[in-house]
Amino acid sequence: MENKPYHHGNLRNALIRAGLELISTEGEENLSLRKVALKCGVSNAAPYAHFNSKDEFIAAIQQHIMDLFTSTLEQTAEMYADTPALLSMLGTAYVKFFYRNPLYFDFLFSRKNIRINLSLDCAGEKEIPPLRILKQTAAQAFCKVDMPEPIMQNKIIAMWALVHGLSAIATMPNVEYDEDWETRIEEIIKSISIPYMTQQESKK
Repeated sequence: MENKPYHHGNLRNALIRAGLELISTEGEENLSLRKVALKCGVSNAAPYAHFNSKDEFIAAIQQHIMDLFTSTLEQTAEMYADTPALLSMLGTAYVKFFYRNPLYFDFLFSRKNIRINLSLDCAGEKEIPPLRILKQTAAQAFCKVDMPEPIMQNKIIAMWALVHGLSAIATMPNVEYDEDWETRIEEIIKSISIPYMTQQESKK
């Protein structure tokens, strides 16, 4: 992720990008608003116009990533709504989001306040919105074929394990792969036949 010159009005985002890079290279424990300011080429006081403390800055980074991630999945769900490709494209969007922004994956899922709820209940206020989108979309698709809830839950967990695991692999710097991840992610997800089940299979 390269530093980009900021213009009036988006210093906040520039600080967030710089913070992520510093966390990646130096560790979160060594992060400071002073270092972030230096990396962005602004005064030591400049970050305090947007963040009152390091903790608030860290929380802002998390929320920034979560908002981008959620928006990506929402747009994909809307684009492919009521099509057979909906679940596979939602999974593809999940993986590509992190492949294109590898610093986001480790940061986001290392947070202690991230709540992963693998039950079919999507009502938890602290549940991360992207996972809720995956669960709700999959449940709606599976309900159309009268899938029993235990099988539905197993399938949803398997789906999340696939896209989350593939995201982890695609963002690891020491993984060698002789193909272009960008073009192969969708093919890999489609090669695992978990998005849909036939009526007969779902009633077993």
